[in-house]
Amino acid sequence: MKLKLDISGVDIVDSDIVDFYDSKTIFFEPTNELPETVSFKIWGADIDREFDWNQYLNLSDFPNLIKALDTKSGRFTIKGFSTITFENVVAGKIEISPYDKGSFVKLKNGENQTFKREWNIDKIDDECLKYWLDTSIYFPYGACDLKLYTKGKVWFEFNPSDCVNYLEYITDKNRNETFWGYLNDKELCTNSIKYEDVDPEK
Repeated sequence: MKLKLDISGVDIVDSDIVDFYDSKTIFFEPTNELPETVSFKIWGADIDREFDWNQYLNLSDFPNLIKALDTKSGRFTIKGFSTITFENVVAGKIEISPYDKGSFVKLKNGENQTFKREWNIDKIDDECLKYWLDTSIYFPYGACDLKLYTKGKVWFEFNPSDCVNYLEYITDKNRNETFWGYLNDKELCTNSIKYEDVDPEK
């Protein structure tokens, strides 16, 4: 079962529904032209502790959610992939600072190497809503600052069965083995980046 939430107009940086901060990893691939609909996967997004599950599903069907709620503290982490979709995208900009074995790639002058791209910034007007994701990105693997400007809906879709308590997620001894979702989504493993070259703990 997939749960699809309308998060249009939500301040993703300070949301009381979903959180993409703190080393969440997006699988966004920058393109020469920004499409009108932008959709990509996210590994390890968080759901707010106060989220009203009863509004969307029968909790008795999801023992993992009941277990996480019984802990009385801590947000929910989606131990798997979710999908975010932006409709009627007008403009965007991205800044990526790649990692090399857990540290930022440096230029000769000592500054961090940074890749930047902008799309249709001149088309932004007062009717646009800005969505800011401060995350990690899968390729090139690094810190990512992504801003998308839209006039349409934004949807967030995930499987409630993948949700666990945040502390359970970060203390899982097998977390490194499943961080990229290799055991759950083999088709995403065709990228040339090597698992041993990245450190999910960073």
